[in-house]
Amino acid sequence: MALLHPSGAGATIWCRNVGQLSQLFRTYAVDTIGEPNKSILTHPISRGHQRQQFAAWITDLFDGLQIDKAHLVGNSFGGFLALNTVLNIPTRIKKAVLISPAATFIPIWSWSWHFIPSIGVGRLTGSKRTLLRPYEWIWQNFPVDDNIAKLRTLTAIEGRHRHWSPPVFNDSELRKIQTPLLLLVGDHEVIYNPSKVIEKALRTVPGLRAEIIPNANHNAEYTAAEAVNEKIVSFLLNP
Repeated sequence: MALLHPSGAGATIWCRNVGQLSQLFRTYAVDTIGEPNKSILTHPISRGHQRQQFAAWITDLFDGLQIDKAHLVGNSFGGFLALNTVLNIPTRIKKAVLISPAATFIPIWSWSWHFIPSIGVGRLTGSKRTLLRPYEWIWQNFPVDDNIAKLRTLTAIEGRHRHWSPPVFNDSELRKIQTPLLLLVGDHEVIYNPSKVIEKALRTVPGLRAEIIPNANHNAEYTAAEAVNEKIVSFLLNP
């Protein structure tokens, strides 16, 4: 199993999941290439070829870890990467779990309205407060431990991802998916309406399962870890 983190969060965001998941699966929490982490980007990620380049990276990752076929679990940008992998190299994926995937099914205008102006003004003025504001918005006042809080602050102030925003996949692509998928969205999600994204996913992806997770925000794997862990395990172990 490979865990793909949200943009700006790093593999640390899975700190409440790896313990339980690794009891049943060999689990890798991966630092995504092009993010502000220890991964090394050797070639620029182009806007027009981002999907193919990330699929090639996942292929290299699996080959390097000697993984023939695996489960994928991704949150936010990691959710987009998981579905992108399903579409590009389906023979390498057993099942995939998407936790509030960024874009992917519907546009994320609310994210754009909060992040783009704050990042632009914050970098221009050097205001740390302005840079932090969109991260606090997406977190929705859920409690966070010191390590995740420090990571969030560091990412907001110093982090610069080197990839493009995720797209919305077209309906014809989504209808061709045969890999089993589970979509989980927190009831306090703010980048889009949870019910609308689930309706679109159920309408376009054959056999997809979807649930709204109570008392969870955009990072449901952290804020509702126990419930999310149970959903993931049940989905991956049962037909």
